[in-house]
Amino acid sequence: MTPAAAGTAIRRRFDDLPAAVRHGVEELLGAPVAAAADQSGGFTHGTAARLALADGRRVFAKAIRSDDGLAGAYRAEAACAAALPPATPAPRLRLDAELAGWLVLVFDDVAGRHPDVTVPAELDALLGAVTRLGRALTPNPLAGAAPAGRELAPLMSGWRRFAAAGPPADLSPWCRRHLDRLAALEEGWAAAVAGDTLLHADLRPDNTLLTAAGEVVVVDWACACVGAAWADLVILLASVPGIDAEAITRSHPLTHDVPAGAIDAFLCALAGCWAYESRQPPLPAAPALRPFQARNAAHTEAWLARRTGWR
Repeated sequence: MTPAAAGTAIRRRFDDLPAAVRHGVEELLGAPVAAAADQSGGFTHGTAARLALADGRRVFAKAIRSDDGLAGAYRAEAACAAALPPATPAPRLRLDAELAGWLVLVFDDVAGRHPDVTVPAELDALLGAVTRLGRALTPNPLAGAAPAGRELAPLMSGWRRFAAAGPPADLSPWCRRHLDRLAALEEGWAAAVAGDTLLHADLRPDNTLLTAAGEVVVVDWACACVGAAWADLVILLASVPGIDAEAITRSHPLTHDVPAGAIDAFLCALAGCWAYESRQPPLPAAPALRPFQARNAAHTEAWLARRTGWR
């Protein structure tokens, strides 16, 4: 697998934001913006840009209308970023403001690229970052953070939905044969991931950056919630086809001693999430989202079949 491609989201350019927003950002940062490099990765429609300031500083800015349906996620990300301990491999939040009806977040810019998991050293750096997350974020530092069992619940019932409504015509033969078993296994996911670690909960290679020093930095903390530290590793592995996820699970310090049934239940719920969400209508602002979810569904189902031994 190569690094995640850009161009997966349709976003408003920084230079097209209202002048009051752009000038407000400059005033709060204390320097004019000399250049803006708009970013088109990810699956949301808010503005995202790397800004070069006239005084030589570089920052990363995100902006969305305060009344947008995703504004709550931006506020959640700001609260989370402000609470992350210094040891967390994540960029520092520099600005959180509402300007002329827009919510703006500004972070330290990270000079880097998405890690290529086909390169062993880069995969190792990514897995090491997950270990550091578990250490830095246990116990949970974010007051009021919701438990994963509540925060993720709306997404984690795909198999039960299919079982209740009837499986879609294009569901794989393996999933059809075992739909009732999948629905039953899925029910245990929330208890399986209970814990006291702050989770990123949307960990995938394109939410990380590899620096020239070989360190991985984790970005986009809008989905953070509280659970077992190992859950972030399983989320990551479920989003990376083409690697031996099972071998990593057996050897990684976060998962090597976790009961197999706990991992199975959570992995099952992730597979159901991808399978269900990938079949929802396309999102015009994120045309790559449904194909991404379908790819993850196929990968996660295959991994789950290997783990369960169901034929």
